[in-house]
Amino acid sequence: MSEPNQVQGTPEEFGTRSIWRDSSGLDGEQAREHAARLELRARAESEIAVRDEYLSLLGVAPGERALDVGCGSGAVTRALARRVGSAGRAVGVDTSSAILAVARELAEREGVGNAVDFRQGDCRSLPFTDASFDVVLAATTLCHVPGPERALAEMVRVTRPGGRVGVFDLDGDMCLYAHPDRELTRRIVAAYADQMLVNGWLVRKLPALLTELGVIGVRTRGFMPLEAGGYYANRAERCADVAAQSGLITPDDRARWLEAHRADVAAGRFLGGQLHLLVWGTRPFTDGKA
Repeated sequence: MSEPNQVQGTPEEFGTRSIWRDSSGLDGEQAREHAARLELRARAESEIAVRDEYLSLLGVAPGERALDVGCGSGAVTRALARRVGSAGRAVGVDTSSAILAVARELAEREGVGNAVDFRQGDCRSLPFTDASFDVVLAATTLCHVPGPERALAEMVRVTRPGGRVGVFDLDGDMCLYAHPDRELTRRIVAAYADQMLVNGWLVRKLPALLTELGVIGVRTRGFMPLEAGGYYANRAERCADVAAQSGLITPDDRARWLEAHRADVAAGRFLGGQLHLLVWGTRPFTDGKA
């Protein structure tokens, strides 16, 4: 077996294969393809349970204005809309006009089209005035964004004093796939994290980054959504593809790993998941109190 090439370079060179690094150029067909993946994940029972819990921890309440940063297909925006109700407002912002068109369709289909707004914009320069929202959330967004510190500063800026700001994101290396080949699985997981995530370790720094921005009462909660198939079984295939395309495993490695993976899925032996963290706190008033 050949040894894989080692990922070298600066953090700016990570995530070079991620379409989310800059999704502004997606066409309609690409947007629907990627939205379908996002919705597959969003509709998994484990993801629904995790989403309900982290929105509860953020204290999203009726009548509030809530912002979903990097909303993609709008699954979190729709969940926010149901929580804030008719007296509140849920807003989603994304760089891709094509994926926002899909998000609007899905919101209409689920009966919350009148309760949400979708805006095109960059999370590092949010198109909103200061203190516009009661709660601001970025869910699995900042791991793909070059310059996440600017995005965090913008999120704090548009949160009202006393409001909550939170990031729900994944740790790139903390991925679980049940597979008989432990060594090769580790290499595939590492390759995918380095090639597809700009900031695969961002969650490890988030408590310090939010505190440096003046956010108070910063807390952290870990989540590990798990599935016996569905999104994570599909994602495992993409992980192997990315690792092989990047030259970090051989084509023979890929074929052998996928053969065993597919056999496990067919036999009901597969289990997959990814560690996520919610890091959140409160923007203080000028006296430093919440």
